[in-house]
Amino acid sequence: MTELHEGLSKLREPFEANKIGKLPKPTRRENKVDWCKECNSRHGLPAVHIDYVGHAAVTDRLLDADLEWEWEPFALDEDGLPKFDADGGLWIWLTVCGKRRIGYGDAQGKRGPDGVKEAIGDAIRNSGMRFGVALDLWHKGDLHAPGPAAKSDAVEPAAPSPEELALAARRELKATIARLGISADAAAQRFLSDTDTHLGLSTDAAAIKALTRHYEEEAAKA
Repeated sequence: MTELHEGLSKLREPFEANKIGKLPKPTRRENKVDWCKECNSRHGLPAVHIDYVGHAAVTDRLLDADLEWEWEPFALDEDGLPKFDADGGLWIWLTVCGKRRIGYGDAQGKRGPDGVKEAIGDAIRNSGMRFGVALDLWHKGDLHAPGPAAKSDAVEPAAPSPEELALAARRELKATIARLGISADAAAQRFLSDTDTHLGLSTDAAAIKALTRHYEEEAAKA
C-alpha cells in the first residue's frame, strides 16, 4: 500500500470509545440545570445526546494521517480574514495527503471569538467526514453491517425521531427564507421570541413549520 493510501486509510479507522463524547442538546433553553448521568456533566435537563468526536480528536487523527494537513477558506474578506457567508457559516477546503475536499461549518448561534472558533472546528469536522473521519458517528446505523434479506413479513421502518423531523423542518424553513430574502438571524430571533427556544436546538417540528407558514403567508399578502 502506498504512503498516500496508508494516510487516507488512517482517517477511516474507528475512534476509540474514550475519544467519543456525548454532546448534550437541552430541549428548551429554560430547562433546569442539573447533573446528567449520561454525559457526566451539568446542563439543562431534559436533553438529547449526540455521539460526537471533538476538534482535538479530529485534529489528532488528521496529524496521524498527514503532518502537513491544512485548511483554507473559500474566500477572504476585506481585512484578509476568512469570509463567512450570510448565514454566519464558513466554507473551507481541507487538504490531507495531497487530496482537497470541501467542508462547511457554523457556530450554532455563538458570537464573537468563540463563534469563530466553533465555526472553524465544525468546518474541519465536516470536511474531515468527506475523508471518512468519524463517518460511522455521522450515520445513525452501521454503515458496514450486511443488510437483512428481504422478507414478506419485514418489520415496518421506525418512525422518524423528533430530532429528524425537526431537522427536516429547519431545512424547509431555510429554503423558504432564502427564497424570500429573509436573513437566518431574523428567523432565529423570531423563533426565539415566539418559543423561548433556540432554533438550532429545537426538536419541535410543528413550531418550526409554523414559522415557515408565517413567512409564506406574509409573502402571499405582499
